[in-house]
Amino acid sequence: MPDYRGKSTFVENGQPKYDITELADKWLKGTITPEEKAWYEQWYRTFDDSQTQVTTGSAAAADEIGGRVYKKLDARMHQPEKTGIRKIVVFRRIVAAASILLFLSIGGYFLLNKPVKNQVAAIKPGTFKNDIQPGSNNAILTLANGKQIVLKNAGKGLVASQGNIQIQKTADGELKYETGNAGHANTGISFNTVTTKRANKIDVVLPDGTIAYLDAASSIHFPTAFTGNSREVAITGQVYFEVAHDKTKPFRVIVKGQTVEVLGTHFNINAYDDETEVKTTLLEGSVKISINGQSATLSPGEQAQIGVIANKINIIHPDLDEVMAWKNGLFKFNNTDLQTTMRQLVRWYDVEVVYDGTNKNYHFGGYIPRDSKLSEVLRILQLSGVKFSIVGKKIIVYQ
Repeated sequence: MPDYRGKSTFVENGQPKYDITELADKWLKGTITPEEKAWYEQWYRTFDDSQTQVTTGSAAAADEIGGRVYKKLDARMHQPEKTGIRKIVVFRRIVAAASILLFLSIGGYFLLNKPVKNQVAAIKPGTFKNDIQPGSNNAILTLANGKQIVLKNAGKGLVASQGNIQIQKTADGELKYETGNAGHANTGISFNTVTTKRANKIDVVLPDGTIAYLDAASSIHFPTAFTGNSREVAITGQVYFEVAHDKTKPFRVIVKGQTVEVLGTHFNINAYDDETEVKTTLLEGSVKISINGQSATLSPGEQAQIGVIANKINIIHPDLDEVMAWKNGLFKFNNTDLQTTMRQLVRWYDVEVVYDGTNKNYHFGGYIPRDSKLSEVLRILQLSGVKFSIVGKKIIVYQ
């Protein structure tokens, strides 16, 4: 039987066996072995919270939240798998995060980067007069003639037609552009815009087969048919692209004065107005970024950061799991400061944030599923010492 000591490592016969944080990371990446998974689950079942410095009440509350979310995600794991590799990959990562969430909620201060010993009294449940559900699939489709369609209200199947292009809504809530009847009159190129508000997201299959995944508070503007020598779209907010390969027509994304050009690749762009930088992260293939006479070519695993004011291209190697967490149904916090964390919650839960008190320097680390209720997210974050309340559509932060 494994013994858990030192809050991070199993020991067997007096010798370290597994490091919990390493197992959590391997589970998320899908590289954990069956034996390692068994050890990790055993750690959760046998964890002794008397070793922690949180109060019994707060530990029990955190365990209750973690257990509830775990059961919800575990039930999803046993649903029939959807077809398509990209759906299965997302599914596997969400299930892995359920276990990591338990690690965060039960031994929360191992992953929350704030010292605990002086914060025991502060780790108490907040006052949640109401709760707020997570975001969901929805968007507004604006046609070339200005007509707007709220996709949540549209049924499965044909949503609209423009020339010989048919716009379909799939059973998964995806918006898909397809070439319709070849004999239908082609009225020429027209432009559509898909916009998500806060607490909304949508997947859009563009006319060339490229898939654009829109996060909350984002938009994409594109033609209903790509003609000429290039494919060009414009975005706001955060969008992840899986570009259909076409060596004869480069795919270009216009965002805040920048041009991102590819032939066929996977990349993410974060260009929210309330962030200080536009971040383009390459997952697969190659992209070229141009702005004000500067240009840079990214290799997989690299991120171009361009300051809104300086407009200078800076290339780094980011935490790809953190970059892609939103698309994989997660929040990932990697030494993330309080204000950045709150901006993510504002977009996904459509709330306002009010800071009450002095501005303390809280940072967070760990994973939380994005389909958690707002109260579940805040109760976990409270293990760092910061306290929250939900009043109407506002998060009150007590610092």
